[in-house]
Amino acid sequence: MYFFALLLLPKLLYSLDLNLMCTNYNVNNKEVDVKDIFLLMDSDSKKIELGGLSFFADQIFITNSNISWTASDINLYPDSNGEISGIIGRYSGELVLNFKKNHEKRGKSLIFNCRKFKMKERKF
Repeated sequence: MYFFALLLLPKLLYSLDLNLMCTNYNVNNKEVDVKDIFLLMDSDSKKIELGGLSFFADQIFITNSNISWTASDINLYPDSNGEISGIIGRYSGELVLNFKKNHEKRGKSLIFNCRKFKMKERKF
């Protein structure tokens, strides 16, 4: 019995499952109008679901103050794959997403405010 507890203890202490609802309040972004997005993350499998996009991260870093990830070769655009990186402040709840097409120097960023998702908070 104690043997199984010792095996499962690191998994329970260091694994992280997120189920967040993130809202974009930035009115300066004229190119993309994304208001709400769901972020689901499983740190064990490195699976991330971001809105309708599902992918596996190359790396996930979890610290006391931030959670960040990077993923490459993701089918982001019809004509090109790209990279996604993100960082979320564990205290601020602010999520910064960076999208970059392969073979381009500049990327695009979106900023969201996130909170734990509860189904009863839906507006309609």
